Amino acid sequence: MPPEQENLNRQLEALQRYVSDLHQQRDRAKAAAAQPPPAPEPEPELRRPSRRWLLLTGLLVALALVGGVVVGALAWSNDRPTGAKAEVAGVSSATQSPDTTTGALVASPACKTAVDRANTMLTIAVKLQRELAEYSRIMRDPSTRKLSGREVVAKTAPLLQAGSSDSARFDQALTDYRQIVDRCVVRTP
Repeated sequence: MPPEQENLNRQLEALQRYVSDLHQQRDRAKAAAAQPPPAPEPEPELRRPSRRWLLLTGLLVALALVGGVVVGALAWSNDRPTGAKAEVAGVSSATQSPDTTTGALVASPACKTAVDRANTMLTIAVKLQRELAEYSRIMRDPSTRKLSGREVVAKTAPLLQAGSSDSARFDQALTDYRQIVDRCVVRTP
């Protein structure tokens, strides 16, 4: 038998098996549809927990709440300086004896200057971030694609100039901050 004939016979046999399988599947589906659906299983009964469990749960929740308040109060009292503890306890610093020292910390003038310079630096950084966000918004805008190169440059030039200026101001503010921050000392009075 020629090879083309054998190949054709194999393909025909495969097609017959496929059609036969389809008929069997359809017959099974019809038989399954003719059978009544199985009765649903009854749902298990939901029971309420006993009073003893409810009482125990409530007691545990109350204990956790009280424990959290106690732990929070202890942590809060340890975080505050000594002078503030005395004020909370009802004793003002004016009524304390003169020989009693408080543990309040005092920052040197260099620290105050460093904080001022850091605030200036952060203000510049926020402004620079806004300018960059506006530039990004313009560049992502689909209508910008329709503009010529000159129009895009004209639209973004003020933002780029302001950003360049603010970047230079930021660098100068950072240099000023670094000059003073190392001299910052926190000491007790």
